[in-house]
Amino acid sequence: MQSSTEPSAAKRTDIAWLGLICLGIVVNCFFLLSSGELRDWDEARHGVSAYEMVQSGNFLINTYNYKPDYWNAKPPLSLWSVALGYKLFGFNPLGLRFFSALFSCLTLFATLIYCYKRISPRVAIFTGFVLLSLAIFFQYHNARTGDPDALFLLFYIVGLLIVLAWPKRYVAYQIASFLAGLAFLTKSFHAIPMVLLLLIFFFMDFPLSRQSLKQATVCLLIALVPVALWGVARFQFDGIVFFERMIFYDLLKRATETIEGHVGGPLYYVKFVARHYLLWVLITTLVVGTILVLRIRSRHASPLALMPLHPNIKVISKLVLAATLPLLLYSLSASKLPWYSYPAFPFLAILFGVFLERAYVFMEIQSKKIAKVFILCVLVAAVWGEYRTLRKIYRHSVQQNLVQDRMMELGKISANRGAVLFLDAGDWRPSDVLAARLYGDFQLMQGGTFAYESAGNAKKRFLLSRTEKTSHAQSSQ
Repeated sequence: MQSSTEPSAAKRTDIAWLGLICLGIVVNCFFLLSSGELRDWDEARHGVSAYEMVQSGNFLINTYNYKPDYWNAKPPLSLWSVALGYKLFGFNPLGLRFFSALFSCLTLFATLIYCYKRISPRVAIFTGFVLLSLAIFFQYHNARTGDPDALFLLFYIVGLLIVLAWPKRYVAYQIASFLAGLAFLTKSFHAIPMVLLLLIFFFMDFPLSRQSLKQATVCLLIALVPVALWGVARFQFDGIVFFERMIFYDLLKRATETIEGHVGGPLYYVKFVARHYLLWVLITTLVVGTILVLRIRSRHASPLALMPLHPNIKVISKLVLAATLPLLLYSLSASKLPWYSYPAFPFLAILFGVFLERAYVFMEIQSKKIAKVFILCVLVAAVWGEYRTLRKIYRHSVQQNLVQDRMMELGKISANRGAVLFLDAGDWRPSDVLAARLYGDFQLMQGGTFAYESAGNAKKRFLLSRTEKTSHAQSSQ
């Protein structure tokens, strides 16, 4: 990252840094991916629905316990990727999570490529440092879980990056519109912020005219084509029942009521984002303080007395919109969940990258020594952030779940497959249902110890416990 009189040497250095960052992204996504317990709720339910798709051969209707699933009232596109993972790697956590990790890698690679090609290599490097430190983005409900968010974010982020990279090109908006349609087929109305941003960007790039309105209509039709094809196919199965659930529960009720315990105040997402960007907020505060001191010490006013702004203010304004609009819209919703803020994360990282790059330019002009100290601080922050990310990944990978571990052990013996399982106390969780499907196609029964002891000997059965590592077994002779 140091300046060099040899452009090719500087370019090689930048590429080396970006290569190291990309390696870190791959490690964060794939390291110990198949370890750690299966998670409630969404990962478990998506994993079960994808499993049942493979078993039934019906890839249009998402089911749970082989009945139409009206709780997860979203189109099935994300389930197809999980089903493909099962086909490639088997019914196991790797098959469940592989494509989430791959999609997240592609999303973050696209973010870095955009920064490198359209802003500057240094911005790409600083942005990469920020991204590596976002442990929550990798660990929870995204890259390392079998949730739909990774695929959704791939469509969402790449679509917006395309129109940012190629403004004033109708074809860029047409491609992004198609990706918006696919985003809807992944997470339903969560695609609304993407559609609004594309609309705003479109009229920032093209003045209102008959031609621009015509092209906007073309983009709208392109987005609707894949959605309409799925909608017609789904309507053949259960009419408007699924669509009513999508609109009145998954959209309107979530927006107007606090459901399923998903509470949060008006500043919920601001606090959440600030907490997970805290490291870079502190670095930014330190940088601003340093700049103010340097300005005060400056003996003459000059254009360099203030940190230079990025030359393309229009691009920065679009990035600010992309980072803030999703947070604003979801803040207005009554039901709140942390991962609803994820569409803002890559764009916030880019903005931090732009700021750090501008700060470095200013400090390098003012004092080479201060610039070197600044780079050292950023590197320390990046290494510390990556360490925290890997530490959280490892801690999750070694967490024990006695029920899931026992199911895995039982499933290794082919004679146990399809056995009946009882739980000594409490109810089965969604993650237990998924573990039963993946590890041995077990049948889960309610009733606890009494039901286990009262059952006949028609089939092999086991009694599992959340507190004891062993299990009791009985089988027909």
